[in-house]
Parts: sequence; C-alpha cells; structure tokens
Amino acid sequence: EHCLIGYEHSSINSIRYVYSHPQALGQCRGFIQRHGFEPIPYYDTAGSVKMLKEKRPDASAAIASRLAAEIYGLSILAEGIEDNKNNYTRFLILAYPEKGEEGVRRVEEGEGRVANSISPNSKTSIIFTLEHRAGALYNVLREFASRGINLTMIVSRPIKDRPWEYNFYLDFEGHELDDRIKECLEGVKDKVVFLKVLGSYPKAILQ
Repeated sequence: EHCLIGYEHSSINSIRYVYSHPQALGQCRGFIQRHGFEPIPYYDTAGSVKMLKEKRPDASAAIASRLAAEIYGLSILAEGIEDNKNNYTRFLILAYPEKGEEGVRRVEEGEGRVANSISPNSKTSIIFTLEHRAGALYNVLREFASRGINLTMIVSRPIKDRPWEYNFYLDFEGHELDDRIKECLEGVKDKVVFLKVLGSYPKAILQ
C-alpha cells in the first residue's frame, strides 16, 4: 500500500512536489493528477522519504510505505493512494554466472546470495518479439503446451515507435539447461523475430 508521506503538521493542500521511484509514481498517477502535484522521480521509495527527512525541501512529500514513514519519523498524509489496489511490484535478485553447465547462474550459499543449480524448483524468464500476423503467439505457446511446460506469467508491452508490435515477457517452470526446456526454446526461436533468455532461478528465495 502506497502512502503520501510528509512533515508533521503538513496538509495535502500545501504539497506541490512529490518524490518517489518512477514505478510508485506511475502506480499513483491518478492521485497525483487529481491533486495537481508535480511528480519528481527518485531512485527509491524509502530513499525519497529519507531525502525528505534530511534535506527538507519546501512544499514536498514522498510516496512510500507506512514502514518508511515510521523509520524516518515522518507523517502519513494519505493512505492507499495507488490507482489499482491489487498492484504489486516484482523484485529479482541478480548474481554473476559461473562457468560450466552445473555452475550456470549458481553462486555459493552462505554469503547472503541465491544458489541456483538445475532443479525441479527452477523457473525461467524470456522475452520475445513476434511478427504481426494471425496465430503468431499461438504457435509460440504451442511449443510449451506440447511439452507440458507450465507457464506462470505472460505480459505484453508495446514497443516504442513501432505500432502494433509488442515485446512479450514470459515465465515458465523449468531450467534453461534442462533438455526439455532446451528443445522448447529451440522451437520458439524458429517462430519469433527476437528471443532472449533472461535467466533461470529458484521459484523462491533460499533461506
């Protein structure tokens, strides 16, 4: 849940500028526009609250979580300001790959990092672009369905300055080094304009 965070005794009517991460600003666009605020992107939601606390810019507030307000001792001026109450932000942990098949995208455990060997608990993310023609997406998805590979997410995003063309982001169960996944991706490659494997990783963070 996003909150509008400001100084003690501040009112919403006194706010002109709102700082936050671009993702949070986008998720609260309706609230920002209704109040005539000027959105100012910042590197992090909690960081924008910290900046507000330390630099105290005039007529300013930040968008972040209730926890950020509590940590930095500022006041919540409004709660639940996101446009979509079911919105969520996905976070990924990135790590350097190691050489060798067994070590691909695997880092040592015990150093606060994520181990990622080939396992039945792996997921893989890819991005691809299709020709604008009937059945193009169906032909790609059939490569997964015919092999019994479970898809967990598919999202399309329009490509800037290229009308009617989209990038597709797709997550599925399995590791890119599994034989079945390799075979599937080879089939997908023949049916798309562009394909990039973003990586394989555990379904959940290892404790």
